Amino acid sequence: MTPEKPITERINPKTNNIDIASPLEIVSLLEDCDAEIFKGWGKYPDIYNERIQKNIDAVSEIVVSILKNSTRNSIILSGCGTSGRIAFSIARSFNDKLRKFGITPCFDYLLAGGDVALFTSQESGEDDPVNGRDQLIKATKGKKKVLFIGITCGLSAPFVAGQLDYCLQHLDKFIPVIIGFNPIQLARNLPVENWHKTFLQVLEDLISVEGLKKGFLINPIVGPEPITGSSRMKGGTATKLILESIFVSALSTLHVKGQNIIAQLVLNSYETVYQNVYKEKEQIAKVVKLAGKSLNSGGYIYYVGWDSLGIMGLIDASECQPTYGACSPR
Repeated sequence: MTPEKPITERINPKTNNIDIASPLEIVSLLEDCDAEIFKGWGKYPDIYNERIQKNIDAVSEIVVSILKNSTRNSIILSGCGTSGRIAFSIARSFNDKLRKFGITPCFDYLLAGGDVALFTSQESGEDDPVNGRDQLIKATKGKKKVLFIGITCGLSAPFVAGQLDYCLQHLDKFIPVIIGFNPIQLARNLPVENWHKTFLQVLEDLISVEGLKKGFLINPIVGPEPITGSSRMKGGTATKLILESIFVSALSTLHVKGQNIIAQLVLNSYETVYQNVYKEKEQIAKVVKLAGKSLNSGGYIYYVGWDSLGIMGLIDASECQPTYGACSPR
């Protein structure tokens, strides 16, 4: 019997003809797909699901406790490819915010393939759970308490699985969290070379401690990607808004007197942003058309930005060639 394909790897029927669509039709199709980030997909739990919201709120509370002793504690964000680049971007951004609040920065990131993977795809690094574990041990040496957040859109990356397994063996120090976008039963269950577990087996270990609030799975189902398997699209977007909702909520609780902005309110604001962005479909379509003309004539697309916006351009450009064969980052 053929195993059921993970939702993150399926074809989205909404975009079957995206390759022959006009620029305006392309933007409209992307709008329809992005709506699934907030409205959910099929019968599966969406981002506002009660269990998922409880886990997001619980993780936000843990962030508050970590930040109260940030010199001895740490928050580690880890992932492969785009997930790791988002980890880098968010860790950097929130460390800046902590400095402004007079708090010792305690965010750190781990990226499969190392820092060179910030700029170019390093596929082999994703398949090494032992290296992932070793990087985590090194990054958290001397820390008293560590909130580990592993990002793997397909619930599949061995690099993250090795780190999660280590955290679960050392729950006196680590609080593990996994963010992904498949149901538990569709997590990768294939043997990992030179390792003793599958991703699903480690994930089941995480679920066994979730009721004790010693670990958490945050896995809203946002549906298949507009371009099949390209989890840097909806998966990347959902990752960013979940993480930022957790951290913004925690910082507001810690530093805005008498105010407790729950994470769901931050998520609501992102949904408003989504709605407002697509009100400009015709303008976005003009940019899509110009970009297509440039690439079809042998030209380039240049990203020009500063600080965090420049980094987001880097993140987007770094995967355009290996994912879409579109262009090289400049």
